Amino acid sequence: MNSYRFLLLIIFITSCEKDDICPESTQTTPQLIITFYDATAVEQSKTVESLAVYAEKNSELILIENINGINTDSIAIPLRNDTGLSNFKFIKNYSVENDVIFGDSNHIYIDYEINDVFISRACGFIGNYSITTLLNYDLMANPPITGWITGYEIINSTVTNENQSHVKILH
Repeated sequence: MNSYRFLLLIIFITSCEKDDICPESTQTTPQLIITFYDATAVEQSKTVESLAVYAEKNSELILIENINGINTDSIAIPLRNDTGLSNFKFIKNYSVENDVIFGDSNHIYIDYEINDVFISRACGFIGNYSITTLLNYDLMANPPITGWITGYEIINSTVTNENQSHVKILH
């Protein structure tokens, strides 16, 4: 009988998870990777000068802090995980004077499905995304207004990591 209890104790101990601490190396919800290319030479990357990106939520513009007046040919932006639609305002030649935003703007609408993936009890869930539609103009304007972005290509519609570009934007 004692050996039976001992065996149950061993099974119980080995079946427990480690402490409920999520390691820093654990995968998190990936951001959308966007790369910028020359519209006249679509295989050549092209830097956007002084780029800022705002996320629009409930008619409010929220500046994405790490994309605030930078010169870059690629960015990573977070998609919303509470709804399947994200709306962004991309501004090149960005500047702000007396709380007024200056620059050339372009709206980007991204429609997607959210797939929750269970990581562990300690880490919980992450979201992966499947892009269904991307539009590079303001839906609310009639007629739709296009800006400095002349086209786009969805390279990888499944957003599960940040190791590769998901969207190619031409300008």
